[in-house]
Amino acid sequence: MAQRRPLLLLAIATALLSGCSSVGSIGDSLGGSTPEDRLAPAPAPIYAAGDTFVYTENGQPTREQVVSVAPDRVVWTNDSGLIWTKDAALVTPQLRWSSHPELGRGQQTIIGSPEQLFPLQEGNVIAYSVRGSAENAPAGWQEEHRCAVTGQEDVQVPAGTYTTFRIDCQRKDFLDSYFYSPVVQNYVLRVRDFGTGQSRKELLSVTLANDRTRELPATVAATPNPVDGPTVQQPVTPPVAVMGAAPTPAMAPDSMAKEPMGTEAERADALISRLEDVVSRLEKVAGLDAGGAAAAAGGSTAPRTAAASGGGSSGPWAVHLASYRSQRSAQTGWTVLQRRFPALGDKKMVTSEFDPGNGRGTYVRLMAQGFPNRDAAIRFCAPLKGKGQFCDARGPLP
Repeated sequence: MAQRRPLLLLAIATALLSGCSSVGSIGDSLGGSTPEDRLAPAPAPIYAAGDTFVYTENGQPTREQVVSVAPDRVVWTNDSGLIWTKDAALVTPQLRWSSHPELGRGQQTIIGSPEQLFPLQEGNVIAYSVRGSAENAPAGWQEEHRCAVTGQEDVQVPAGTYTTFRIDCQRKDFLDSYFYSPVVQNYVLRVRDFGTGQSRKELLSVTLANDRTRELPATVAATPNPVDGPTVQQPVTPPVAVMGAAPTPAMAPDSMAKEPMGTEAERADALISRLEDVVSRLEKVAGLDAGGAAAAAGGSTAPRTAAASGGGSSGPWAVHLASYRSQRSAQTGWTVLQRRFPALGDKKMVTSEFDPGNGRGTYVRLMAQGFPNRDAAIRFCAPLKGKGQFCDARGPLP
């Protein structure tokens, strides 16, 4: 069990969080242990297009990926096809998002300087305001958030064991506890305390787009162990891998509005081009529903284009891997996916244009054809899904 933080720090944190609806307690033990040695103060994370984090929350795995990076914000997507933007302060909420089951599309403004939390060290505290509005809440809202770095803990999650900075943040209706690992450049554990219960979001795996943390150990008791080649082996369990090219974020059919995964950026051919104006971009691409959802809405799903790449195996069934805004993006995505999944080498690339029927225009569905029946396609998808790639059997194709 984690040792209690110094009384002085607790007094600071308690004073900081006074005046808010309180759930949980700052500094409560959440199952970590106090490391024998200490991490040096940690700067804010540096994200790169293609960084991919797979988490599990309440038994559900979710793959989150950095789409693009600008000086003041980071654009993210997940395997459900949603897109959102954040700054790099880690503990701040989303600035813009493409869809929410209750709020719809929306945006928030941060009032204050949450970046002053960095470099992370025990005793740092910040306070800032959040002002937002959404499609289904046009009147908007305003909240006060307060965060404190309450110490360091060794935390074990499915991805491995990490020495982390613990950051406790009081929101309006709940308490967030983040456990940030410098080697991962993100939190490895987030515990959300609602007063009547908790949810835990734990890291399953991480793939960084470059080797910027290669020399960092996962725990302060371990030493860095750099190796040749693209994979960085860490001393506990291998938590971080680096790749030559970023994997393509995929689109998953869902009842909520979706965003396509375009591919224009130089560093990651399978990622959408850097957003000049995030709001404008989201307005253009929000609302994507794939396959059956589009058909239910009355949109066109008739195949219009097919292109072969490889083609060793044959069969009328295919697997849907991703959706894009253009044929060019789909072609680039196919190249990246083949590099990431060699089993696609003898499959035929097939694309079809479809209109989800919501006035947002047409999208290009990328599929790999070459399966004799639905069962074969489903079996092919299983290992891809295990690595966080969206994959759905489709067919038989004409």
